[in-house]
Amino acid sequence: MTLVSDRQTPPGRADTPEATTPPPPAPPLGDLPDLTLPPALVHDLLLGLAGVLPRGQVLGGPLAERAADPVRGRAGEVTLVLPTAEAAQRALASGRLVLRDEEHTPLALLESLTAVEGSDVALTGLPRPLRTRESRAASHPEVDFDLESLHHRPVLVMGRPATTADVAALSAWAAGVDRPVVLVMEQSDRHDRVGTATLLRLAEALVAELGTPADILTVPLEGRDARSDTGLARRVAARLRAVDVRLLLDDAPAPSAQAWRQARAALLDGHDEAGLEGFPETTHELLHAWRLPRSRRGLVVMFTGLSGSGKSTLARDVADWVATHSSRTVTLLDGDRVRQLLSSGLGFDEASRELNVRRIGYVAAEVARHGGIAICSPIAPTATVRAEVRAMAECVGDFLLVHVSTPLEECERRDLKGLYAAARQGTVPHFTGISAPYDVPVDADLRVDTSRTERPQAARMVLDTLIEGGWLSEERE
Repeated sequence: MTLVSDRQTPPGRADTPEATTPPPPAPPLGDLPDLTLPPALVHDLLLGLAGVLPRGQVLGGPLAERAADPVRGRAGEVTLVLPTAEAAQRALASGRLVLRDEEHTPLALLESLTAVEGSDVALTGLPRPLRTRESRAASHPEVDFDLESLHHRPVLVMGRPATTADVAALSAWAAGVDRPVVLVMEQSDRHDRVGTATLLRLAEALVAELGTPADILTVPLEGRDARSDTGLARRVAARLRAVDVRLLLDDAPAPSAQAWRQARAALLDGHDEAGLEGFPETTHELLHAWRLPRSRRGLVVMFTGLSGSGKSTLARDVADWVATHSSRTVTLLDGDRVRQLLSSGLGFDEASRELNVRRIGYVAAEVARHGGIAICSPIAPTATVRAEVRAMAECVGDFLLVHVSTPLEECERRDLKGLYAAARQGTVPHFTGISAPYDVPVDADLRVDTSRTERPQAARMVLDTLIEGGWLSEERE
């Protein structure tokens, strides 16, 4: 645990104005350009609106160093990196940019836009609040930095589980302070970070262990690196004028943080139930539920390869075996069925194909979230979208990428649907391997060439990988 003892009131900041009156009515949005922010950037935006971030802070970036010149930049100013130069130019031409969350709620209007020197995609601007976020899902309210009853109180910023040593130190601390405020870090989904819902339950268990009244609130504080996390947590506490601060952060160098990282590695590995001897018994069930052993953990198996490579057949064979030889629930997301239902109406241009794979990945990750095995077999030609699917899956379970590496010549020779012939004639555009590229995976967990391997052996190669990885048992369950 990182211990920070600030018994005096933190000094005020010239670039953190007090919000003493409600914001003026939002201007009509009309046809202003807008941008949907991922959760990590939404969290930073909310801190910026609350006056926590240093001026000029890049949303989603490491904590900015204070400028040597104290008048450099504008109070409340933030920096935003847009996806394309064209989007940046549209925003600059308008002078304003609507910032939305993933539910399309307009959270803020970024005004007084200026380009960042040396970049064609980065802009600075002053965020103006529009609407309250509706997308948070937490059992405790979010901190209100302007609520005076939270000011001048002891604060614990909690971004990781407390060890037994942490509990002992915090018990001594809590005995000498009056009603601490426990701020649980709300972060976007990441495979190596305990989710907000679990962290809130861990905070409740911690407060019960301390035996002292406390207010548990969430704070939209996105973890990034040790220096940034510590600096931002301190700024959060300073914004509340905290009289005494304690930090529980993932990447801190303290021994208790190191103990958590070791326990986390064992939980993520999942081959066996991780030992949690250095953690309070009241937290063991919660931590094991956060990352179940692989035998009960959700898994996404993605087969990728050219049309006609045999990936759909292989996926069906593996799914059939899992359904008949194990107690695991399995869902097969067949490419043609997905096109008829989930992705009905999408075309075969690059954008539509990428959206199709993202939709498959989203559904597969939801299956994994609830402990099932999802097996899918899209062509998935681009490495970037496959990486997105991997990230979605690993936030809630595991991901296995199988490259069905059957050569183009063999796929074209098979041509069961006549698609290659049509693509050669130019009647089927954007056809992977002919008129559209295929990014050969460099991160595949297994490669299977069905031109060299018979069908039963190919399925066995995948099943052996699942058994050796601990997701399935050799014996019929």
